[in-house]
Parts: sequence; structure tokens; C-alpha cells
Amino acid sequence: MVSLVIVSHSATLAAGVQELAEQMVQGKVNIAVAGGIDDPEHPIGTDPMKVMAAIEAVYSDDGVVVLMDLGSALMSAETAVEFLMPEIQENVYLCPAPLIEGTMAAAVQASIGSSVEQVMAEAQAALAVKIEQIAPELAVAAQPATIDLTSGDTVEVVVPNRLGLHARPAARFVATASQFAAEMQVRLGEKVANAKSINQVATLGVRQNDTIVITALGLDAADALAAIQALAAENFGDLDEDEGEGMAAETAVPAVVGEWSGIPASPGIAIGPVFQYRPRLPKVKTRSIKNKQKQWQKLETAVAEARTEIQTLYTQAVAQIGAAEAAIFEAHDLFLADPDLLDAAKQIIYEEGINAEAAWDKAIKATAERYRHIDDAYMQARAADVLDVGQRVLAHLLKVERPSLDLKTPSILVAADLTPSDTAKLNPQTILGICVELGGATSHSAILARALGIPAIVGMGEQLTALKDGQQIGLNGEVGRIWVEPTADELADLVQKQTDWVAGQQKAKESAKKTAVTKDNRHIEVVANIGSPNDISTALDYGAEGVGLFRTEFLFLERETAPSEEEQYTAYRQAADRLQDRPIIIRTLDVGGDKPLPYLDQGREDNPFLGWRGIRFCLDNPEVFKPQIRAILRAGYQRNVKIMFPMVSTAAELKAAKKMVQDVQKELKAEKVDFDKKMEVGIMIEVPSAVAIADQLAKEADFFSIGTNDLTQYTMAADRGNANVAHLANALQPAVLRLIKQTVEAAHHADIWVGVCGELGGNDLATAVLVGLGVDELSMSAPAIPAVKKQIRSFTICQAQRTAQTALKKDSPEAVLKFLQK
Repeated sequence: MVSLVIVSHSATLAAGVQELAEQMVQGKVNIAVAGGIDDPEHPIGTDPMKVMAAIEAVYSDDGVVVLMDLGSALMSAETAVEFLMPEIQENVYLCPAPLIEGTMAAAVQASIGSSVEQVMAEAQAALAVKIEQIAPELAVAAQPATIDLTSGDTVEVVVPNRLGLHARPAARFVATASQFAAEMQVRLGEKVANAKSINQVATLGVRQNDTIVITALGLDAADALAAIQALAAENFGDLDEDEGEGMAAETAVPAVVGEWSGIPASPGIAIGPVFQYRPRLPKVKTRSIKNKQKQWQKLETAVAEARTEIQTLYTQAVAQIGAAEAAIFEAHDLFLADPDLLDAAKQIIYEEGINAEAAWDKAIKATAERYRHIDDAYMQARAADVLDVGQRVLAHLLKVERPSLDLKTPSILVAADLTPSDTAKLNPQTILGICVELGGATSHSAILARALGIPAIVGMGEQLTALKDGQQIGLNGEVGRIWVEPTADELADLVQKQTDWVAGQQKAKESAKKTAVTKDNRHIEVVANIGSPNDISTALDYGAEGVGLFRTEFLFLERETAPSEEEQYTAYRQAADRLQDRPIIIRTLDVGGDKPLPYLDQGREDNPFLGWRGIRFCLDNPEVFKPQIRAILRAGYQRNVKIMFPMVSTAAELKAAKKMVQDVQKELKAEKVDFDKKMEVGIMIEVPSAVAIADQLAKEADFFSIGTNDLTQYTMAADRGNANVAHLANALQPAVLRLIKQTVEAAHHADIWVGVCGELGGNDLATAVLVGLGVDELSMSAPAIPAVKKQIRSFTICQAQRTAQTALKKDSPEAVLKFLQK
């Protein structure tokens, strides 16, 4: 049977397309995905080695059809094929079909045993469905040629399905028809389709209670028609619960008095008071304007401010829920960088002569509407993402701030809908559960709720508006039900289920909470990367032994003035207190031209990654740097706090930063303010120059932490965000591994320890290599911790050293990866 490979710039999108396809073919077709790249800061991209691994995972002599989204996906797929053995290459086919529609069509065609040529043809014809529905005038020339079956047998079938012959029942129809040799057609009014073509059947647009006429001609025609009738009698395989699944705006109805149903989005039980969250932006008013250039500049500024917020959200989300889920915000950033969207808004301003707010609102709504008209639940759900980024820009244009979700009392959040931005800011300690009127299980907010571990139900309808703040409800996210003011018996049942569920979750996490010790009893410290104090509880739940990287940018971005020393001190102290005696490494501000601060004139840089950023920026701005150092030193008093400087490239920079620490200590002592007099000072090893002089830096630092993301980018001279060279920015590059080895050797020679806090640290495939190279500490996003700890417990130090030595001898990251996957 033909297999499929899905290649997308987004891991989330690739997984969503795979899920849709697998729902249609129910495991009959082998489908693999190669989505995104392993870089938490820039996860949007494609990786040839991922594509090659996906092809090898589902290889079939019948053929492998590779479907891609755009741009570098094709280049990565072509490169992947070149790496394959010649006998495999000849059975791999790159398909020019549209990714989502093509995959659906290819999956169905493959499931019925069609040849690779038939699968390719069906996939390439997949756009006919969309053309027929959105622009039928363009579909006339593409009407399928009809075969004369006037002498065939016919049957009439009334379609009972509430949603008609939508994707899955259409797939079952085609699969059933394809089991027979007879030529078959299906007719709806004047429209005729090949009964064995998923695209043609879907294009008919069959709705509930429509009558279709099926004609068959051939020796087994009677059997074929009988099979179709039997399928129709079974509701074309649809169960009642299937029909509403994944709908973009499903409305629930009460199951019984006091018990309401919705769409399950995130499992778990919650019991608590209601908190109604219904933020509203002022109505956008349309005004005629004279200075069009001024309005356009106003919009450009608002978009830039919104993108800065999104980048901050992304950083926080990576630390809190991992790079895969955080990729949502990379997609949001891409929405705002879309020249078509910006050009549309600009055109409205200049042609219609209206204000920036009205022009932007009009452009965003038009874009969202296009998503809603796509005949695919997953893509329809993306309209919410477009509106989310649109609302963010409007908030800047209108100078409105969204209300806080930092609740004082743990509550169940009730809302019309939640944007991904809202969801990412939720604190699982105070948000017990989520109920929303709109949305589907494939919405990004649902995905984020699952990643955060918050029970959630979506698609509950307007009945939620009847709930009052403080009203007690129970919620079961696994079955999608809430109980309004539950009775004593209902409450007891919910409490028992909650207890059982928590116990199961706790048992799974207990193993991760144990220290990571190799088979020969060497302890490797496994800690978390976080973006705010709120991330600590999640990190500890996943088994973090401390914090190896506390990104402090969240305090400085999305505001008009720099944070005060007291505000910073409170945040750092709060984080350290939550960790109790566990270590926390606080990285000083790492901003530059790529992360602008509105209250500082940073100027524009053509290449901010090679510009005024990190420690360079801080040393030149003591009015920003000194208050942060003061706050960190104060927070370290009687706590296990360490300070770390980013982007150090010379010994002079480190000495200057240390002198500023010493000067601040003298000031605090003179002021008789408590502070840590012996705080450890470390640096990030992120640039090749730091590796080259690691022996000198080790004399000045108490520890090193290797940032493999930037170290890889600078070593390979490859921008992670540039699709043409993104494949080079792979932390498994032998050159990068050798730099890690060199850094560790210099550090250990000076008796200081070394950690890794880049994405490579959370890659469990690389764990043995890093430990074998002598790395003492691994820091990562919290969800990666259990897998890395499991790896550490699986080898001895000698085995890890042999693994590292072999990896160092490889001549490419692909060769390293292949070796590690054995």
C-alpha cells in the first residue's frame, strides 16, 4: 500500500493534517510527518533530515508520496530524497498538490489500495472541492468527464447524515465503491461524479436529506450498489458523537437539568467558583482622514508593538509548555509579517481615506472570513488566530489594555472564547478549569490548555452567560460536561473522580521527580528554563531540580517604562522562594535590535543578531543594568540564586560586568541593605569567540552555560529563520559538538562546572552525547524533563563517553542523528 509523508514549516500544522487524514482512513495508511525545526526561538522551518527519517519510517515498495506546504519544504524534500539509497529514491514521489486537501485525497485513495499514480492524480485534483465551493464559475471547465453508464443499474439513496457527505462519510463512500470492479457514478441533480474519487464526491456538496443516484455498470454492479445501500443504512459510518467533533463553533445543549455538555478539549476534573472573563474592545469607528501617511505610520507602529508582545509570549510559552506548542506564536508573528495583509490594510487607508483602526479591522475580518470558508475544521479554527492577532494590533491602535487574568481566588474561567494569547498567560495554580462558548478541540487555545494541564471544555454555547461570578460548578474535561451547583451526590462523585485522576497523573510524574542518576551512580542535574515565576510549579511537577535559565525579558517588554528595582526584586525573590533551596540562575537582560524596548532609543540595525545586544547593550545602559543587578543580589540573600550574563564574547566584557556587580555590592553594603555577598557569577557561551578563549573566561567565571541555539547559529553562519540555510543551524553539527567539548575541557581544567541550556539540552537523543562530553547540568523546557531523565538512567558514564566519541567522529549532523537513532 502507498504511504504518505507530510512536510510542513509548522510541526503543529503537520500534526493537525496527519490527524485529519488518519481520522478519515482509520489507520489503514502509514502516514509520517516532518514538521518544523528543533529550535525553540524559531521553530518555523523544514529539516531535510526529518523528512528523510519520515520517509524511511513509512517506506513501502508500493511508493511513498510526499506532500509539502511551501517554499523550503520542497527544497528540504528534494534534499532528503538525495540522501536516500537509490533503490528507495525510485519509489519516492514529490507531489505538487495542496498540502491539506491533497493529503486528505491521497490518504483516501491510498486506503483503497490504489497505485501511486492514482494516489498522485487524486491528490493533485484536490483543489476542485474548494474551487467548486468558493468560485464555482472557475469550476465549469474542470467538470469531470462522464462515462456513459445509461445501461447500468441504479439505486437512490437519501443521505441521513446531519453534515451530509462531509470528509469522513465521503471517504467511506469512496472506499466502499472502490472495492468493486464495476464503473460507478454518483449524481446529485445535474452534478455527476466518479464514485471512486474522493475529490469528485466531495465536490458534489451533498447535504442532509439530499437524494443521490448511484449508477454501476459491470459484472459486480449489483453487489456494489447493495454495499452502498448497506453503508447508507449505517449512516455512512458516522456515529452521533462523531458529527460535532472538531466543529469551529459547536453549540451545546443541556443534557439534563443542571448538567451541560460541550466538546472535550483538555482532560481533568475541576470544582470551583465561576470567573466570567469577557473583555471587550471599544467599537471601531470609521472616520474620514486627510493625512493618509500618518495613519499608515500609526498602523505600522501598532503592528511592530504587537509583534514585540508576541515574541515575549513565545519566549514565555517555550519555557512553560515547550517549543512545539509555543510554535503557535511563531505562526501569529508570521500573520503580522504577511505583506499581503499589510498591503490590504494600506490599500484601504489610501483608497478609502479612512482611519488606521477601521482599515485594519476591515482587512483582518476579510482574512478571517477566508479561513472560515475553507471546508476543513482545522483550518476554519485558524480564523480565531487571525482575529487574535488583529485584536492585539487594535488594542495598540485604540490604546486599550486587556484585563488581567492573574486571579486572586482559584476559579473556573468562563468566557465567550479565549485567544491563544489569553490561554498562554494562564496560571494553572489559579485557573482550575476553562469553559468557553465557542471553539473546537483543534483550536490553538485547546492545544495550549492541554499543554498547561488545565481541564477545559469548548463549544458550550451562550448558556454560559447565565453563570454568575462565584457560582459553584464542577467540570469534567474528559467527557465535556459541567454541573451547575452540583448536588451533594454529584459533588461527591466529582471529588472521587478528581482524586483518582490526580493520583494517576501524580504516579506518572513521580518517576520524573526522582533525581537523574546514571547506572554507575553519577548524578546529572536536570533543571528547567522558565520565563516567569508562574512557570516554576509546572517545572517542579515535571521533575525539575531547579532553574538553569530564568529569562528576565518578560519584565522589560510590553511596557512604556523600564521596571523598577523593587518590581524586579519582587519577581526574582518570588521565584527563588517557590524553589525553596533549589538553585535558580537568573540571566540578565538579553535584548537588542531584534527585541526593541519602546522606552529606549536602540536605533535600527540591519543585522541585530550581530549587533548591540546582550551584555554589550547592558554595559552601555547602566541605568537599566544596575537596577537589575541590585534586584538580583538582593533576591539572593539567604537563597540559592546565581547571576548569568548573556552574549559574552570577550574577557573585557566579563570583567566589566563583574566590576559592575562589585560596585553594586559596595553600594548595597553602604546602604545597609541585605544582599548575597558571595553570589556565583556565570556566563552564557553562545559565540565561537567565547569558546576560543574559554580558558581565560573560566578564570573569571564560576560556571558556564552553553546556549546551543545561538552557538550553532553563529558557528555555522546560518540564520535559523532563513529557510535557505536553516538546515545548517543544527546543534548536532560536529563543529558544534567539538566546541562543546572544548568548552567543557577548559571549564573543568579551571574547576568550574558547565551546563547546557539551549534546545539541545532537552533533546533526549543527544543526552548521552552531552553527558559523555562532560556536561554537568542540563536545562530545558519543563515537558522535556521526564524523557531526558529516563535517558540518563539508561547508561553508564563510560557508555556515554563512547557515544560522544563516536558522534565527534561523524562528518555531518545527519550522520550523528542516524547514529543516535540506532
